[in-house]
Amino acid sequence: MERKPEIQYVGQFYVYGSEARQLEEKKRRQAKTSLPMARLEKLEKLYVDPVALLGIAVAIFMVAAMVIGLQQIRKDWAVYNGMSEYVSQLNRENAELSARYRESFDLEDIQKKAVGIGMIPKEEAQTMTVRVHVPRQEAKPTMWEEIVWFWNGLFADARA
Repeated sequence: MERKPEIQYVGQFYVYGSEARQLEEKKRRQAKTSLPMARLEKLEKLYVDPVALLGIAVAIFMVAAMVIGLQQIRKDWAVYNGMSEYVSQLNRENAELSARYRESFDLEDIQKKAVGIGMIPKEEAQTMTVRVHVPRQEAKPTMWEEIVWFWNGLFADARA
């Protein structure tokens, strides 16, 4: 079995005379414990970050805006439901009135009156087909063509 090498880096970072300084520091240190009354007498300073306060204020404002928006959406939804019900009621009423209107007149009576004033049935009418040719519209010049025309006209007098 192989022997482990000795650790040699311990002395590498050693500075002579450091032991005395460490002892002095230990003597100067205060006790970690303090009396309860002394702790109460100490005033603790709280650091308040203005950016954090601004962020909190903005967040509160946004939450309030969301709540107000939610209430507005609920009101609008109630108005929408009311109008939807009103439109469906009007559609039902329109269907009833259309049915009553169609039932109110007699088609045979209307046909007799139409024949009496000289009208003929659609099947007996002569038909003629007429073809209409719509002329093509002239192509409108593009914006670039308008600009080129303008500049050519502007410098036409200078060339002559």
